[in-house]
Amino acid sequence: MQERILSVVIPVRNQARTVSQLLAALGRLVRPPGWQLEIIAVYTESTDNTLQVLRESGVHVITCDTIGPGAARNAGARMARGELLYFIDADACPIGGDFLVRAIETAERLGNFGVLGGAIELPANQAGNPVAVADHWVCWFNWSAQRPAGESTLFQPSVSIVVPRAVFEAMGGFDTRLRVLEDFELQQRMLARGLRIHYEPTLAVTHEARSSLWRSWRHGWYWGGPFRSAYLAVIPHRGFTFPVGHPCFCLNIPVMFLRRLRLVWRSPPPASRCSSWCCLPFIAIAILIWTLGVVWGPDQPADSQPAPV
Repeated sequence: MQERILSVVIPVRNQARTVSQLLAALGRLVRPPGWQLEIIAVYTESTDNTLQVLRESGVHVITCDTIGPGAARNAGARMARGELLYFIDADACPIGGDFLVRAIETAERLGNFGVLGGAIELPANQAGNPVAVADHWVCWFNWSAQRPAGESTLFQPSVSIVVPRAVFEAMGGFDTRLRVLEDFELQQRMLARGLRIHYEPTLAVTHEARSSLWRSWRHGWYWGGPFRSAYLAVIPHRGFTFPVGHPCFCLNIPVMFLRRLRLVWRSPPPASRCSSWCCLPFIAIAILIWTLGVVWGPDQPADSQPAPV
């Protein structure tokens, strides 16, 4: 019997250190019985030695000239031979040696679905850094290991997602005009066609957090504007006095800030509640900068602007 193929697609730009860790982790994973694994790294022009690391790793490397993770994932998917596509970011790592086995088993059990993903956790070596803990908590509070498994209308970040190739091709892939929340936009189209988003917390990955205040704050601002233009335009938030586009939209800042802070703080913390109090000032500042970005930030980053990592 011919083996089936699982294609791992990794968009990479200026991530030499983290992608080397990811490739090493992928090499240690147990191969699912009856499945062949292919790894495709999609390289976009970098200022570090990312290309050298990829070439020395022995994985299939292709180049994407268009800046943006959506364009890179689309390019990788076009080259892939697998019936299942596994997109994982270069700064993430699967948890558990049998991760791929469990991912395949879950995908086969679900049958017809759009996206399958799991929890996003903080690497153990960053657990003692309150800035990193706060950055991770603010970004990924919705995707904790304590969240129940099941079908969801909440999008699954493309940090780590499994997508049937036939579904991906039918949807036309990611919208390459978007550099932020392109995964949300794709999954909104899937939901409109009746395709399911499934959350399985045991399919967890670690994701390296930003460990300095400057990087964390840059990232919050970078995401704010696209949240307004790509997310609020589709899923308006109740309780805003002034809608998006209103001249007085900025007067929503206190409500937006407090609501986000409450949502983050009520989510399962990545550490003990006592140590979490040490992170509260960093959480509050990160959310404030994100809120200001929602009001005044650009809709999408310029093509020439590198994503803050």
